[in-house]
Amino acid sequence: MISRRRLALGLLLALGGCAHKAPAPGAAAVNPIAPVALPKTSPEAQAAFDEGVRAMKLGRRHYKDAIEPFTRATRLDPRLYEAWHDLGIVHTALGRLDAAIDDFKRALDIQPGARTTVLAYGESLRRNHEQKKAADLYARWLTSDPGDFEMRARYSQALREAGNDSLDAALEEARLLLVSAGGNVSHTVIAYNALALTYYKMGKFELAETALHKAADLDPKSAFVWNNLGLAAFERGHDQEAFLDFQKASELDPKYVEARLNKAVVYLDCGDYKRARQDLEKAVEIDPNDPESQVALGVAARGDGKLDQARKAYERALDIAPDYPPALYDLGILYMDFDKAPAKAKEMFTRYLQAAGKNDARRADADERMKELK
Repeated sequence: MISRRRLALGLLLALGGCAHKAPAPGAAAVNPIAPVALPKTSPEAQAAFDEGVRAMKLGRRHYKDAIEPFTRATRLDPRLYEAWHDLGIVHTALGRLDAAIDDFKRALDIQPGARTTVLAYGESLRRNHEQKKAADLYARWLTSDPGDFEMRARYSQALREAGNDSLDAALEEARLLLVSAGGNVSHTVIAYNALALTYYKMGKFELAETALHKAADLDPKSAFVWNNLGLAAFERGHDQEAFLDFQKASELDPKYVEARLNKAVVYLDCGDYKRARQDLEKAVEIDPNDPESQVALGVAARGDGKLDQARKAYERALDIAPDYPPALYDLGILYMDFDKAPAKAKEMFTRYLQAAGKNDARRADADERMKELK
């Protein structure tokens, strides 16, 4: 399935149940996190790690080939935190979020001062629908560095996605971002965007649009701002306005996949599968190694009655990421509901249930379908 689409963060990529609350920008660090001095790794572990890096550099399609050498490196040197970190990156790209979360946790246990690991770990938690844990992780870092603007933006994002009980805290953090941005235009745009997305979550779409227009006034060429203006218009039922905003975002950045995917959602919402499919075909041309775009193309093709194209799109997604849960799920749907091939459907749903995170929204439906297929 393709959802009503992606809010663009605009990042350079009682507190809702969280155990920690971040100090305000400018506050003194109360819990400094110093990098740990680690012993030099063995030549064998370093060689295995380098082999994994070489596989990653070949592109996303080759990420799966990096798993074995990185795993071997961690066995040879369990304290080689870079190998754990890169395993997390690979598992995230392949949709194996539970494994990625474990990898990043191991990396941080070894090297708690690794900021890039904190960012990647938090993103894997967020994508696995564990936003409160992500918010807590970011808050811990901010106790060490209250002035880390990007970390605070991620913190605000995690809070606003953690549920209605944390939206007020998210709004407070967005306002702190705006204050701390100072005269930095790019930071101010990000802050207005965070404020808008929080209003969006609160259902205050007019306020969201006002904040986004302020961001657009500061940076009229910001594609992610126009993308989010489209989403706000879409939620208000202004489909034509939303389409034009998504179109502008695509014109500002022809390689901006999110805007094209959102345009496709407008078409799908109107039942125009053919035009949705055409936009999604452009999206996969831009990034042929994005499994999410391939799955979205499959959904549009299926709706347009192009079942062979849908199947090929799902299979391409699985060629990129062999255990990508949305592709396994939608291929199962295709086999079960359209091809009437229960054995193949059962295989796909079994693989999906093995690969999907415990919080994946499709789990309940897949469980029900497995019962029907027995």
